Amino acid sequence: MADEARIQVLKEPERNPETDSFMWLFRSGEDGLPPIVLYHYTETRARYNAVDFLDGLSDGYLETDGYQGYNNLPGIRRCSCWAHTRRYFIDAVPKGKQYDYSNPAVQGVQFCSKLFEYERRSQNKKHTFEQRKAYRLEKEKPILDAFWSWLDEQKPRKGSRFETAVKYAQNRKDTLMTYLEDGHCSFSNNLSENAIGPFTVGLLEKLAVQRNSKRCHCQCTGLHNGRDGKGQ
Repeated sequence: MADEARIQVLKEPERNPETDSFMWLFRSGEDGLPPIVLYHYTETRARYNAVDFLDGLSDGYLETDGYQGYNNLPGIRRCSCWAHTRRYFIDAVPKGKQYDYSNPAVQGVQFCSKLFEYERRSQNKKHTFEQRKAYRLEKEKPILDAFWSWLDEQKPRKGSRFETAVKYAQNRKDTLMTYLEDGHCSFSNNLSENAIGPFTVGLLEKLAVQRNSKRCHCQCTGLHNGRDGKGQ
């Protein structure tokens, strides 16, 4: 599993503090073992950063968000995140129309939510990986088939959020289906997002403290030099 977050680094040699950098997160999957979470800092979001970090990994699956930099990594089968897909349809639902089941965006949300429901049932049943794969093929594959057929019938308004949601899903059809191949595969990338979230929040808090400390230092210097900060 993988995710990446945009950050800014203070006092980095030969780089402006406002320059964007990236913190990458690579996490072990839902294999029942204690999780392994690794962080990797780079100056850019370029694809070669993921390629270099994952060098040597083969015959495995990688759960990610929609970033295209994860496409076609050597020896890796990519799984796209269904939470991201559902989020696009949720964003496309007009205000106050959440329960209007005739609305196409609401219908898209319903398809995704039904898949999440079966995933929760599988977890509650404590399925083995083999049982999870069989359960997904039995319960979720028919929903997926209906979802793709439904998508093909949609004629969203150009430039609308619903069009964005439809294209997002259609462009990732293959990788959104990969999770059916192996019961070890995750259905969403939420675990990665949850793991990188505390890092980015902590970074923002530290940045706020540094900025406040700098402001306090300037104020104290002003008081030391004179009440108006201009000196005596």
